[in-house]
Amino acid sequence: MLGASILRHSLTAVAVLALLASSGVAWAESYNTPNLPSAEPYQQEGGVGGGELRLFNGDGNQTFAAGVRVRAGEETEAEFTIFTMDTSGEDPIADVVRDSTATLVGLSFKWLAYQEASNSGQTTVSVMPGFEIPIGNLEGTNTEIPATALSDDVIPTISVPVEWMNARGTRLKLVPRYIGFDDSPSVGDETIDGFGDVFAVGFGVSHPLGEYSAMGDVQLVLTGENSIDDATNDPTSDFVWSVGGSWQPEDDDVRVDAFLTNAAGPTAATSIIATPDQSIGLGLRVSGEF
Repeated sequence: MLGASILRHSLTAVAVLALLASSGVAWAESYNTPNLPSAEPYQQEGGVGGGELRLFNGDGNQTFAAGVRVRAGEETEAEFTIFTMDTSGEDPIADVVRDSTATLVGLSFKWLAYQEASNSGQTTVSVMPGFEIPIGNLEGTNTEIPATALSDDVIPTISVPVEWMNARGTRLKLVPRYIGFDDSPSVGDETIDGFGDVFAVGFGVSHPLGEYSAMGDVQLVLTGENSIDDATNDPTSDFVWSVGGSWQPEDDDVRVDAFLTNAAGPTAATSIIATPDQSIGLGLRVSGEF
C-alpha cells in the first residue's frame, strides 16, 4: 500500500538524518527549487551533499537521488549525482509505467557567467554543462509494449540558470535548458521512438517566510518529448511542475524540503521527464555541508 511505502521510506529518511546529525554534519541552505538548479556556484571549503525520495501512485513506485556539490575553481562548482528509479509495484503509474528500473550517474559543472548586486537586489547568471550515463540494465515495460524511452547512450545536458533576488529575499528563476535523449532507443533487435533532443524553458520562484519558505517551478517543452501518452503509449510532451515548501531553523542550518511534483527526479535529465497523465509524486529532500 502507498501509505505503508511512505511510512517505510519516511522512517529511513529520519534514520539518515539522525545519523548525519550525530556525526557532526552542518547543514546548508540551497536555493534550488525541486526541479530547477540555483544560479550560484558553491564556493566554500568542503562541499554540500544531499538526497531525496519521490513516491508516486501505487506501492513500489519511487525514485531516489543523491548528489554532492564542491568548489571546482574560482566561480565554478562541480556536481556528482546518482539517480535510481523502480516502478516494480503492482499498480503502474497512470496504467502505463510498470516494472521499470533505471540508474543514471551524472557529472555537471556550474560556471558563474554574470553577477551584479544593487540596493534593490541581485542578478546572477550561470552556465551548467554536464552529462548523465545510464549504468546497469535499463528495464521498462508498460501495459502495451516492452520498451523504455531511455537508452544506454550518454545523455548530454546544458542549463543556463538566470536568477533575480530582491531585497526581501524572493528569488525568481528563468532556466533555458537542453537534454539530449536518444531519439530511437534499441529494444532487442528493433528500435522504438524515444524522446530525442529536448529544448525546454523553466520558471521558478521561492519566497522566505521566516524559518520556512514557499517554492515552486514549471517547465515547458519547446521541442522533443518528455513523457508517455497514457492512451497510446507513444512519446509525447507535457509540462513539468512542482510546488512545496522548506523548513530551515534560524539557529541551525538544517533544511528539509517537502513538495508535490510530476517530475521523475531532480537531475537535469530526470527533472524534465513528466509522469504520464500528470500523476503526482510526493517528494522529501534534505541537504547539508560537510
